[in-house]
Amino acid sequence: MISRHVLHVSTGGTGVGQLSFDAREDRYAFAYAAEWVKARSAFFLAPAIPLSGDAAASGAVHRFLENLLPEGRALDIAAIVNQVSKANTFALIHALGKEPVGALSFLALNADSEEAARAALKQEIEPIRRRLSHEELSQRIRERDAFPFPVWDGKVRLSLAGYQDKLQVLVEGDELSFADGALSSTHLLKPESLNPFTPHMVANEHFCMTLAARMGLPVAPVTIRRLPEPVLLIERFDRTVLWSKEVEARAEAVTRIHVIDACQALDVPSTFKYERNLGAGADVRDIREGVSFERLFSLLDMMVASAKARQFLLRFALLQLLLGNSDAHGKNISFRVQKEGLAPAPLYDLVCVHVYGDKIDGDMAMAYGDVFRMEDISPFALADFARRTDTPRPQLARELTKMADLALTLAPSLAASDAYSGEERATVARIADYVCAQARRLQKIAQEVPRVDASLL
Repeated sequence: MISRHVLHVSTGGTGVGQLSFDAREDRYAFAYAAEWVKARSAFFLAPAIPLSGDAAASGAVHRFLENLLPEGRALDIAAIVNQVSKANTFALIHALGKEPVGALSFLALNADSEEAARAALKQEIEPIRRRLSHEELSQRIRERDAFPFPVWDGKVRLSLAGYQDKLQVLVEGDELSFADGALSSTHLLKPESLNPFTPHMVANEHFCMTLAARMGLPVAPVTIRRLPEPVLLIERFDRTVLWSKEVEARAEAVTRIHVIDACQALDVPSTFKYERNLGAGADVRDIREGVSFERLFSLLDMMVASAKARQFLLRFALLQLLLGNSDAHGKNISFRVQKEGLAPAPLYDLVCVHVYGDKIDGDMAMAYGDVFRMEDISPFALADFARRTDTPRPQLARELTKMADLALTLAPSLAASDAYSGEERATVARIADYVCAQARRLQKIAQEVPRVDASLL
């Protein structure tokens, strides 16, 4: 009885290594190809799966893979369609591993030979487009309650982490396609949320992402397209496109760039994406084993340019306070992987959760010091945050003041943009009002942060 299974791992048609799985023992292993390790362009899968030294532990390989999978309803759908348990990570990577986040493809050939590996890589040679008309997409958005949105043409078209409905699409001018073979997607497409308590999420995310970009932060570019249903198109930062010189808006090739999220960088499972990984109940609220700002800042030792990365992480943390984004967790921040180390990737999944009031849990994904509630932020909390992240308090005060000043200037005019229509306008107006109120409040707090008595921290 065979219990050992293999997937060939590649990027852009080049072999990276081999993933093996012992089904009986539930044990994972990954071995880099000798040619890959020698290549100048080589990179590691994750810090816990290094290019050299001892082989990575089975748990580290499993955690890396598990963090590539969708969550919630999308994971349930993927498991049902492929007739496997949603706890069977290897089976799901086998089914969904053609184009997960990052540069890797997991090619479904259960063989060990070099010949099998070469045959697997040929699957990536021919570019394939499956056109997606606005009419078809509009119909599928309207029918999501009856037909699962990730399933198209009888197969799951989603291999991305997260709960929200989304698709990976190739955008060429006005045309949308599913990309296969040598091609890859260039954008993520998000329709409106099905949650009645979170209306106008497309406009919400577009506003917050655009505001952050205008404030000078690195952010994935976004646009709203109306089918007529609004969808958010998010340009992928783990892709670069070679455009045709002969045919307008025609992609000749899409190169994939390897990125990992903070859970993968820290070698923790996706269940650790919130700092309070067991929840906020009275008996477990003090258990804080998940991703925290302190743990994020510990990654600076792995960064290619640590000073620049420190500023990025500080701005990421402060931005969430300005936006009222209590759901900024460990899978909502990513890093590009280079042979020399990590570099922060552009920001994504920025929303104002506060605008939905008490209909959505207001506890923050990561604490500032010991504070998990936006309304409880104080000079002491931010001084404690600075101590835990080894951030100079004057630097924190300067950055917070600068960002608050920019938000006050930019938010009102952005809310009046023609990008929003109908009831969306009222939502973004409320978001802009909240951002401005937060900015004024945080300006005052910033002045007091350097004055907090260090002996109290």
